[in-house]
Formats: sequence, structure tokens, C-alpha cells
Amino acid sequence: MFFNRAIMKKQQGFTFIEVLVASAIGAGIAFMAYQALTGALNIEARVSKVTELTNTINRTWQFLADDVQHAVARPWSDTFNNTQPAMTGAFGDRVSQSADTALSGDSHLLLFVRSGEKNFFQQPRSNLQMVGYRITEEESEEPQAVTDEENQPGNLTLWRDYWRPVDAAGEAKVKSRRLLDHIKSIRFRYLPSNIERVTDDAWVNGWPESTAQNAQLPVAIEVTMEVTGFGEIQRLFLVVQTPSVQ
Repeated sequence: MFFNRAIMKKQQGFTFIEVLVASAIGAGIAFMAYQALTGALNIEARVSKVTELTNTINRTWQFLADDVQHAVARPWSDTFNNTQPAMTGAFGDRVSQSADTALSGDSHLLLFVRSGEKNFFQQPRSNLQMVGYRITEEESEEPQAVTDEENQPGNLTLWRDYWRPVDAAGEAKVKSRRLLDHIKSIRFRYLPSNIERVTDDAWVNGWPESTAQNAQLPVAIEVTMEVTGFGEIQRLFLVVQTPSVQ
């Protein structure tokens, strides 16, 4: 009988303290698992946004590369029938607020004539069009992908405007494409064709430098952008010297 009572006493179960200890251990494991899951989800969201930003930047470079590759050395006539340079690169910083003034060269950081416009319906028209790149100061449509206290979001947006006909711009209807948000700064530099050595001093910050270059294109364009969450990025675009097209 004494032996049976001893066995029954041992089989009565856990004590209250043991239950508390087990619950605390279980809660700790659940908390660590939650933290690990939350961290993994945050990393996934961050990687997704950085990837999206990277793809947007790459698409911007592709637009610039395609336009510059098809640039033609052809001066054009504005609304007032004044002859404008084949390519205009603004000197200094310049911000346009909307597409309302997009037909004016003063509203663009870069403006030129390009060829190669696709004509799917074989309409009787030229394959030339005007292309202009401008920036606006405004809030982005989407929240910033990556931000911290030392790297505040930029408030510049890069746009691509295009229209035809090239001449008599007052009759044209401008189409605009939003390319990239969160730009903190953007700069264009141009390499003239009359240089003997390519040095940093050979680059100019605007185009053309003189009226003698109105019908000329630079041999290269350098674009430097600082994008929030991505830092400073730079690309070099070679300009194919296409003869003047009427």
C-alpha cells in the first residue's frame, strides 16, 4: 500500500511553478519566431522596393540611350518661326512646373530632334519628333522606397516630353511620360567634337556654347543623378553623328 501511494504521488503532474516556467519558455520562443518572421517580411518588402526603384532607373537610362542614339543635327523652328539649335542643354539648374510650357526650350534641361519614330499605320508624315527632358518639384505618387534620417527623400521628378511636328511647335500636342521620382539632383554635361583630349575640363555644362554649334551635336552626354535610397549614379551616352535631316 505504501508503495502504491508513492507511485500515485509522483504521477500527480507538474507543479504551478513548472507550468509558469514552461509557459514563459513557450512565450519566448513564440516571440522570437514572430520577430524572425517580421524581420524576414520587412527585408522582403525592402528588397522589393529597391528592386522596383532599380528597374525604374534602368528604364530611365534606356529612354535616354534610345533618344540620344537617334538624335539628329537638325535645327528647328519654334512658334515664332525662330530657328533653334539642334540640341539645347540648359546651363545651370532649371525647374519646370508643368507641361504647359513644354514647347519652350527654356522649360527643358535637354531638348533635341530625334529620328526613328515608329509609324505603325504608314501615315504620310516625317519620322522626326522633338524630345525634351524636364524636372518638376512635387511630391511623388508613391512612398519613398528607402529613407533614413540622413537621407531625406528628394522632391524632383524627371519627365520625358515628346511631340511632332518638329517645326511650328504651336500646333503640336505634347505627350509626357513620368520617368523617375525621388531625385535629389540631376546634371547634364556635354563633350564637344573639337577637342583633342578627353579631360574633365573638356566637358561643358550646357549646349551649345556658341551659335557656331547650333547645327552640331556633342559627341557624348554625361548624366549624373542623385536618387534617394540609391545614391549618386552616372551614365555616359555616345551621340551618333547623324547628318542633318530636313
